[in-house]
Amino acid sequence: MDIVLLLIANIIPLYILISLGFISGRWMDVNLPSMATVAIYILAPIVNFGAIAQMKFTPEYIALPIIFFIGSALIGTVSYLTAHKIWKNNTANLIGMGSVTGNTMYFGLPVILALLGPEWAGIYALLNLGTFLNEVGLGYFFGARGNATLKGALLKVLKLPVIHAIWLGLLYNLSGFDLPESFMRYWEYSIGAWVIIGMMIIGVALSKQSKLEIDFKLLIGMSTPKFILWPLFGFGVIMIDRLYFNAFSFEIYQMLAVFCAVPLAGNLVAYATTLDLHPEKTAATVLISTILALITVPLAVVLVQLLG
Repeated sequence: MDIVLLLIANIIPLYILISLGFISGRWMDVNLPSMATVAIYILAPIVNFGAIAQMKFTPEYIALPIIFFIGSALIGTVSYLTAHKIWKNNTANLIGMGSVTGNTMYFGLPVILALLGPEWAGIYALLNLGTFLNEVGLGYFFGARGNATLKGALLKVLKLPVIHAIWLGLLYNLSGFDLPESFMRYWEYSIGAWVIIGMMIIGVALSKQSKLEIDFKLLIGMSTPKFILWPLFGFGVIMIDRLYFNAFSFEIYQMLAVFCAVPLAGNLVAYATTLDLHPEKTAATVLISTILALITVPLAVVLVQLLG
């Protein structure tokens, strides 16, 4: 019960940030593209570099992004192809785009910091690399199908500073040097700023929609991969490791549980608006999934606790 209360206490402020973002976007004319640029091109590289550079590295951690890159691609492809059999319009593109990942960093990172501590941030960032590559690569390709090529999507990935921040962080980690104390101080500031701006982006994106339109068929279509396929995959990885490999610690199991239980990605509304993929319906669906995460994240962690 204590761990559930701890999680809820750290999740509720994230909803407050969404509300502040909505207020800022609706009545203060805060600009969504500018906020996204700061989060993606400035804060994300700093946060990921610092997290990777100081993590306690062991070889088995390299398996995490590979496993979840493959899992993300499989879930995304299955969801995209299945949706095409149900929807005969670009709703299937939206579902494919939204299914490859979730709000793993803006929402998931604060939960990991509260649950495990800052020393696990680097491993979590490394884990996130697998789905992040699919979010900006395969996921965006699904969304922009007909307007983009796979080569174009890959070039888009290679231009992102966070990709280079991660491999540079790995090199720095392997060098054996400690990060300067001054960098560590501003790295901690950057984590807070990144989470604040990232969660506010959801609210700002919601505020820019003329209306919220709940489409229950779309909600089911997007919730199935996010809240059924992803948890099944995550707990499948945990059970296989427990039965055959024992490569990962209990803390990693908790991390995987949170990772697979977070809501739909915070950037999904912005992507849907850019690609004209039913942004009003997407905004409502993302909001509902974020509310549901108040249940799914603590429940996933409790299930891992019961597994021992």
